[in-house]
Amino acid sequence: MRRSMLLGLVLAGLAVEAIGRANAGSAVVHDHYGHTVYSFGHPRAVEIRRALEAARLHGWTEARLIAASDKTGYGAIAVAARKGGGAVVGVALGKRSATEADTLAIQHCLEAGGINPRVRWGWYG
Repeated sequence: MRRSMLLGLVLAGLAVEAIGRANAGSAVVHDHYGHTVYSFGHPRAVEIRRALEAARLHGWTEARLIAASDKTGYGAIAVAARKGGGAVVGVALGKRSATEADTLAIQHCLEAGGINPRVRWGWYG
């Protein structure tokens, strides 16, 4: 009897976690000084607000939303240098695997003219 109760509690906990992640989203905010902040784990509208508030708290007055998604999945942000100076940011959100998110973020950097892109941040949410 004890073993079945313990298994039931574990399964109930996993079900609650899965339901909580069902509406998870992500948002990425960036400014032209190279500052980037991201937020994930809640619905899209909440994450947009949280990311913009985090940028304001850091004093980034010119921060803007560059990507947001309501899809639960892996996310990645890649950064690359630009030939004429500056940087290029590539973002992938709501992907099925971390590898897919990394690959797409790097591809976005290359398409925007970036040189030697590298994934700087990755998450699941």
